[in-house]
Amino acid sequence: MAKDKRIQIASFDDTTVVGINSGLVDYKLTWSINNALSLDLVRYDDLIFEGAPYSFFYYTIGENYNVYNLVSLVYKERALFPFKPRLDYLFLIQGYLPAERQIDIMGRLRSIEGIGHAFVLEKDKNLRQVLETIADCEQQMINRKKKQNNIKEVRKQLKEQQAQFEALRAAQS
Repeated sequence: MAKDKRIQIASFDDTTVVGINSGLVDYKLTWSINNALSLDLVRYDDLIFEGAPYSFFYYTIGENYNVYNLVSLVYKERALFPFKPRLDYLFLIQGYLPAERQIDIMGRLRSIEGIGHAFVLEKDKNLRQVLETIADCEQQMINRKKKQNNIKEVRKQLKEQQAQFEALRAAQS
């Protein structure tokens, strides 16, 4: 039987994308969003795109709940993706979001001091490419975290560190 050779592309139909223009540094904006929305966005490894790091924050309660991401779009005056008007961050909410909850979130975001603009972006071809890039980087980051937390991997790293320590001790003797 022939295997299905079609590439599976993630659907972003249930993703709400909010563009944010703000002069706040990433950790201050994250702190403000966490307080305004009762979230616990945590910084993960930066998203690396074309050699430049972009801040990435992640939060979820668990399976079957919304996933929240805050992604910085600017690194040293270099834009990850050019948006007009200029956007400094994307706030992504993955999963079903009732209209009244979206209205509440937007109101709370707009009330944060330091946010110039916050608006829901229309999903077009260009935004889909942005979301695919972010999703790829996010998956790589999650895979790295899983590998770091894998007990076999931790034991292997400890053995390697022990061997290096013993080699240093032998060299000093």
